[in-house]
Amino acid sequence: MTDQIAMPESAAADQEAAVRIWARTRRGIGQGTWSLRHRLALAFVVAGVVLLIGSVLGGLALNSLVSAVGVQVNRLDPAARTTSYLLASLLDEETGVRGYVLTRDQSFLEPYQRGVTQTAGHVRVLHGLIDPYPRLRAQLRAVAAAADQWRTQYAEPAVAMATSGGQVSLTLETTGKKDFDQIRATIGVLNTEILAQRQAALRRLHAATTEVVIVAITGVVAVIAAAAAAWAAMTGWVIRPLAALGGEAQVVASGGVDHELKISGPRELMAVAADVEAMRRQLRFSMSDLSYKATELERSNRELEQFAYVASHDLQEPLRKVASFCQMLESRYSAQLDDRARQYIAFAVDGAKRMQQLINELLTFSRVGQPGTVRGPVNLNAVASEAVDRLDATITDTDARVIVADLPTVVGDATLLTQLFQNLAANSIKFRRMDEPPVIRITAERKDDHWEFACQDNGIGIAPAHAERVFVIFQRLHPRDAYPGTGIGLALCRKIVDFHGGRIWVDTQEQQGSGTTVRWTLPVTDGHEEAS
Repeated sequence: MTDQIAMPESAAADQEAAVRIWARTRRGIGQGTWSLRHRLALAFVVAGVVLLIGSVLGGLALNSLVSAVGVQVNRLDPAARTTSYLLASLLDEETGVRGYVLTRDQSFLEPYQRGVTQTAGHVRVLHGLIDPYPRLRAQLRAVAAAADQWRTQYAEPAVAMATSGGQVSLTLETTGKKDFDQIRATIGVLNTEILAQRQAALRRLHAATTEVVIVAITGVVAVIAAAAAAWAAMTGWVIRPLAALGGEAQVVASGGVDHELKISGPRELMAVAADVEAMRRQLRFSMSDLSYKATELERSNRELEQFAYVASHDLQEPLRKVASFCQMLESRYSAQLDDRARQYIAFAVDGAKRMQQLINELLTFSRVGQPGTVRGPVNLNAVASEAVDRLDATITDTDARVIVADLPTVVGDATLLTQLFQNLAANSIKFRRMDEPPVIRITAERKDDHWEFACQDNGIGIAPAHAERVFVIFQRLHPRDAYPGTGIGLALCRKIVDFHGGRIWVDTQEQQGSGTTVRWTLPVTDGHEEAS
């Protein structure tokens, strides 16, 4: 007997008020506060601008470095080498002319002619290298003019005079020497200017390298600073508020349901905090409601205990009297009663006894799990033996065989477990076949952290459609006149197994149209070895 428990009207009103407060708070969250999305967007924009500026500066510095390297490697260094080659080709010309004038040997003209060709080539190469530099270009032209003057005023006249067999005059020799010295001086000036330009280019290269290094160091420092800023922002915007929210939630989870959450941070985290606060308020009201319901449940349990007492004493006493006086009536007035009267008396006595049995089984069903139940190690071999002994008369009358395999020791209540084995075995005997004696096998198998038991018989079986229905109290699959009983036996078995932390079911896979296999599980250990 249970009463419907209703939530007090004041608590329901408080809950509705809390919901309204939460809705208002949720709508007003973050007004005047930047959301995490906006903060991250701003951070990415700033980082992008800094990255763009750094990329431009780095590109400019790198371009300056590449340009300085290009000038140094591709122009001035080759120009200095080509100037040396130019002086060498002019010396070849001068040596060839001098040798031909002295010896009149035509072989000396070959170095002269080769030198003229090489000199022209070197001048062209130098023009390609140093034309961007006006002073160097002018100096190169001066070198070319001096070379042309030497050839015109000395080399060509001297070669012509030597070819005709004449003697080169001292004046012409002096003029040639003077003009060639002028070539040497002009090339020296050109070489000095090239070296000066090379030194200036080298200074620019060093400056460009320094700029690249500075930009690189600045970039590394900027990246480190950006990482530090990102970590600080993540800590301030996400990690610290989340940690604060977690700490506040732990306070509530530890039992401080009256502790109001106070969190600051981005809008999204404030929304989460508001939801957690709403949950806290709901939990507080729910706990108040649970406390009220627990009080009501305690009152209902007291009424149930009182009803059980009445059922076990006050209700059974009139039934015993009815059965006793009906039997006395039959015994004393047997000679005066006809067969129909005796039948009526038998009906009355049978009804009273069945009523007593039903009350006793209801009491047993209601007491499963009640305070006072003793739990401890239970040897199921002894439990099964006790259950079989209680069914000794029934087993003898039906020629039944109960085969019990080696069973383990579990933690539980010995009385309830004995009732479980007795009910299952009795059920198998009751629903036996009429053409063969019943055979019942009880086995156990270890599976991970639980034992799986089976009670298998060769009886009439249970249709798969009714495999779950048989465990519902008062549910019967057969008429009472065919198979007597109250419909409580298997329901009591389920309640006992549930109380011990297991489950029970009819294994429809192994029936195959003959017999029934009921399986149930019990934990290997459930941590309740002490008496409770």
